[in-house]
Amino acid sequence: MSGHENVKILQKYFEQFSAQDMDGMDRLLSDDFTVEIATGAEGPMNKAQHRQYIQNFLSAFPDGRFDVTLTVAEGNYVVAHWIAMATHTGPLGTPAGITIPASGKQVKVPGVSTAEVKNGKIARYWVFWDTPALSPFYF
Repeated sequence: MSGHENVKILQKYFEQFSAQDMDGMDRLLSDDFTVEIATGAEGPMNKAQHRQYIQNFLSAFPDGRFDVTLTVAEGNYVVAHWIAMATHTGPLGTPAGITIPASGKQVKVPGVSTAEVKNGKIARYWVFWDTPALSPFYF
């Protein structure tokens, strides 16, 4: 696939997240999908673990959405700079097993994702986001 087509796949992933369409997100991921998230994850996750991780955030921030500000494609790889925006209206489970009650606070978190796209599906995914932007919820 071309870089342009791979960008469309990653953009669709962000659209599905913003629409809270977990099944739609899953359809964009390969069966052997692996994701590594720099914050809030114990290590690489498979497709099912990724779904649970995302559901945790959607439960805490149901109005969550992404604004993709830049995409760059090279071969099978797509890099996206984004800003996630949401309101904390539900309980948020932390990696330490603590549940943070809803605060009603709005959050704006910048981040970068890199996706490896193979055969029209996201096969590997890496996520880095600004942890201090969520510090009001953890401290």
